[in-house]
Parts: sequence; C-alpha cells; structure tokens
Amino acid sequence: MRGRPAGAGSEVVSKAQHCRAEVWLSGSGWTPVDPADVRKVVLGEPPANLAMTDPKVVAARRAPFGSWEANCLAYNVAHDVKLPGAKEAAIAFLMYPQAENRAGFLDSLDPDKFKYRITARELTA
Repeated sequence: MRGRPAGAGSEVVSKAQHCRAEVWLSGSGWTPVDPADVRKVVLGEPPANLAMTDPKVVAARRAPFGSWEANCLAYNVAHDVKLPGAKEAAIAFLMYPQAENRAGFLDSLDPDKFKYRITARELTA
C-alpha cells in the first residue's frame, strides 16, 4: 500500500518516530487509529499530492483504524510517569525521549538543546 513514507530508510530512526492514538469505541473498547498516515500517503506517494479519492488514499484511510502497522512498536501505555531519580514533576505521557539535568527537564522538541540518536537493526537468531 505504501512506499517511502512508511519506512525510515536507514538504521538511524531518530526522526522516524511517530505517535499513535487510541479512541474508546463502545462495544469494542480502546481502538488504535492513525489518521496522520493518511496524510503521509497523500503527500508522499507518487505522483504526490494525491486526491482523497485516489485508490492509494482510499486504502490508506481504511488501514489505520483498528490496527497498527506491522512495523510499529508500542513502548508504553503509561501516563503521569515519574522518571527514576527525576526531581521534576511527573510527565503526563511519554511521546519523545526525555532527559533532565541539574537545571531541570530538557525540551525534547528543541533540537538545538536536546540531541539524541535512535538506531535500529535487524536481529537474527
């Protein structure tokens, strides 16, 4: 269904993070949804800027409701997390890597002051 937008394209996945959401549906409980992936298809699939009626977009609109992509990994379902040894208040939810120094929490959305690198590789038996 999707090409380049779905993958990281290298072992460095620091910028390939993506937040997932869930909604409560009566009768089925917490259900995964990811409408952001539809926008990625609209903008990133050739020839780009696809119409909402394009077959690729129609397929993408069905896919993110009720299941995760096969390449997704859920790190937690926690909220109000107090990091071990942290002097700052609990974090409402974990979305990006978090760090704290003597001055307090670092802003994980400030790339000039908060730098990190996440890599991924295939594990074989």
